[in-house]
Amino acid sequence: MSAPTRYLLSDFHALGHRYNVHYSLPEGDGGEDDPCLMQGRISEHGLAPGFSLVHSDVQPYHTFRADSLDMPGLSLALVLDGEATISYTAVQRLQPGTCMTTLCADGRPMSALHRRGANLRGLNLAVRQPEDVGEEALADLIQARLRSHGSVLSHWQLPAYLLAGIEELLAARWQGPLQHILCQGVSLQLLAHALAQFEPKPTSSTLCARDRLMLERVREHLHLQPGDDHNLADLARLACMSSSSLRGKFRLLYGQSVFAYLRDRRLDQARQLLNEGWRIQQAAHYVGYRHASNFATAFRQRFGLSPREIT
Repeated sequence: MSAPTRYLLSDFHALGHRYNVHYSLPEGDGGEDDPCLMQGRISEHGLAPGFSLVHSDVQPYHTFRADSLDMPGLSLALVLDGEATISYTAVQRLQPGTCMTTLCADGRPMSALHRRGANLRGLNLAVRQPEDVGEEALADLIQARLRSHGSVLSHWQLPAYLLAGIEELLAARWQGPLQHILCQGVSLQLLAHALAQFEPKPTSSTLCARDRLMLERVREHLHLQPGDDHNLADLARLACMSSSSLRGKFRLLYGQSVFAYLRDRRLDQARQLLNEGWRIQQAAHYVGYRHASNFATAFRQRFGLSPREIT
């Protein structure tokens, strides 16, 4: 790996000229004419037309502020180490593992404040003009989000599997075409998650009468026979829908997953049996628990007391 690069304030002024970003030092420059702003690595990754991806792994020596004067239509900022304070439509503090997606439909500026001292590592993905994106369907999707949401900021947590992919990309174990393919794949996954933040949220009112009837059939089956050995495939057949549809629609209608409902029903019935004088092992086995220790743990989590405190 190459030695870290020292980046002067003048280097960032040149970088800012390319991306229309103004850099300043809110706490002053310490009397230096051209202070060393940070040391580390900043790399740009070549992507498909319309995209830019920048990776930073640096140690800031000065607190600095970056004012983006010409925001991309869509941008994503991910912090892996360190933190930043973002001011856009709201003030948002970004910490490790968090992402921020911005849509900009009116050219408003955005500022980011980075404190000196702590190591700063992250990614920035941007689509400056949706029409420059090579894939028509993707360009249309971004433009639709801009039309429906205008200028907005969304904050979300990075999924663990995607974090692992990003770390693999940044480790740069591969070179050439393989690394380029990996970079494209990770970037598209990030873009999908970024756009998903603005996806219309479904409500239970979107379920048709037949779906509601089939889902109630499943819920009643679980309610009446909690002790049976249930699996998603069998329940999906009972509902006359795919497993993935059952998962999503059941949560939409009842506010919890299929198996969270089953767990709660089992524990509610077990508590009723214990109140009727059943032994702990009997009640646990009757409602579907094969091991008393697992039953006791789940029981305490739901009710805040152990089964022995009921008997």
